[in-house]
Amino acid sequence: MNEINQLRSHLRSSISTLSSLKLYQAAKWSAEALNGMKIDDDEESDVDLIQDEETTPIPTIYQIRLNSKDHDQFELAKTYFDCKEFDRCYTILKNSTNSNCIFLKLYSLLISGDLKREQESEGALGSNDLNSSNKSIPIILKEIESLFNKDKSYKKNPFINYLYGITLLKQKSTSLAQDALITSLKQFPFNWSCWLELIHSISNIDEALNIFQNLESFFHQSFPNSTKFSELIMIKLGKLNCLQEFFQQTPELYNQLNELLEIFPIFSFIKIQKALISYHALEYTECELIFDDILTNDPLRLDDMDLYSNILYVMQKRSKLSYLAQLACSIDKFRPETCCIVANYYSLKFEHEKAIMYYRRALVLNRNCLSAWTLMGHEFVELKNTHAAIESYRRAVDTNQKDFKAWYGLGQAYEILDMHLYSLYYYQKACYLKPLDSRIWQALGNCYDKLSKFKDSIKCYKKSLFLNNNSEISKDVTILFRIAKIFENLNELSNCYEFMKQVLNEELENNQKNDLTSQARLWLAKYEQNLGNWENAYFYAMDMNSGTSQEIEEAKMIAREAKNKMNGITR
Repeated sequence: MNEINQLRSHLRSSISTLSSLKLYQAAKWSAEALNGMKIDDDEESDVDLIQDEETTPIPTIYQIRLNSKDHDQFELAKTYFDCKEFDRCYTILKNSTNSNCIFLKLYSLLISGDLKREQESEGALGSNDLNSSNKSIPIILKEIESLFNKDKSYKKNPFINYLYGITLLKQKSTSLAQDALITSLKQFPFNWSCWLELIHSISNIDEALNIFQNLESFFHQSFPNSTKFSELIMIKLGKLNCLQEFFQQTPELYNQLNELLEIFPIFSFIKIQKALISYHALEYTECELIFDDILTNDPLRLDDMDLYSNILYVMQKRSKLSYLAQLACSIDKFRPETCCIVANYYSLKFEHEKAIMYYRRALVLNRNCLSAWTLMGHEFVELKNTHAAIESYRRAVDTNQKDFKAWYGLGQAYEILDMHLYSLYYYQKACYLKPLDSRIWQALGNCYDKLSKFKDSIKCYKKSLFLNNNSEISKDVTILFRIAKIFENLNELSNCYEFMKQVLNEELENNQKNDLTSQARLWLAKYEQNLGNWENAYFYAMDMNSGTSQEIEEAKMIAREAKNKMNGITR
């Protein structure tokens, strides 16, 4: 069996396993991956025949084995789970010793606990939400740890390790949780939900690279005589998602993306990763085209369409965003993605109260809707409700510490309140996550300026200029002018002169006048006047035809004086 067919076999097997254990989102991801693979015209054999003829050992394929009694209870428990009777599912499996039954039992207890927490706290926006917790988590942790101590064989079940990892994450035991999740992936790397939980727990790119290197080394060393193609492909898929979340733009990322697209040419997940990479690189048109293609091929898809609406919002595509909002509402108006899309539409229309209402709906439907808190914070900023914005941004970073927009939003909110030390801290957090974003460096420069740390401010502004080559001219002019004014405050007039000339050059080269270029022109005229360079003073002052009436009058006086001086010299 060739490697591609083996990957198909692994994905088929994983769909069955994950579905049986009620990990529906992971099963859906595997099914979409399977159907997103390139079509092999030679693969005409029955699925069962392919699996029967497998000769290469498959170390990470997991099969659910049950005796007759456990099987019957397991099937009954699954029906209870499907009917959302989670406590009954837990009760029917309470005395089972089979590891798969134990997983389903504890998993149903976890979900039941989450539902009860929602009811007690009145949802993610309820007054008691911050003080409420899932009371089932200590019970689950205690039972799993007891199982591990009593019988080491339970540690070989990847799904118990997965459950152990996600419950530890809820308890903020990140290091132990990562160990459990990594162990689970080594045993069964086809559980995409486990990959997402692991990626969510990672705090920086160096930690991420170490984890993925550890996983690659494990499969190479543990199974030297068997093919590892499927396992390594899963690692590459996880790594692609992780690097995208950390806003990476490395050649390695693009190489992996192209390699995976060859294997999965119609897999929407990979297309979306490509779109988001383009979005982070500010290539909005490319990003829009990718989402258009996804929506054309799967017009009823709502997964990730809230991200598409963010892109349309940034591009100010109001009519297209309106169409997307109507389409989403016609599919399912009670999906969190739909609520976020509609909220973005209202935000683009400057109807901020309605936008907030729909973001709140998204959070009521799914407290883990990561972007809703951040976007709601932006709306509160627009309404000048700074304290509500801060609370929204805080909830956003509690949910996802890799959301640089939430950290940046906190920085902006505290800057509005003139609390520049706080603002500086949050901007630094945002900069750590996205160090190539010129806006953050500009914000840092402004903070250092307000804190009278002028040298640091200049460094940040210069970094922003370096990163801002392809941005709007007015932004460059603003930064250049601010650097010039800082040098003036430091009494370094020669440096100030150089940057004021750069501000004016932006006007001369691009024929774009604004208040800052006018102020720079007047400053240069005064500077040359003080040095007695009347020709230069006249050159700067004579074309001063914008700015305040006082500035224009002052420029005219300098021009007249310079002209008189020059005439006096030539006579």
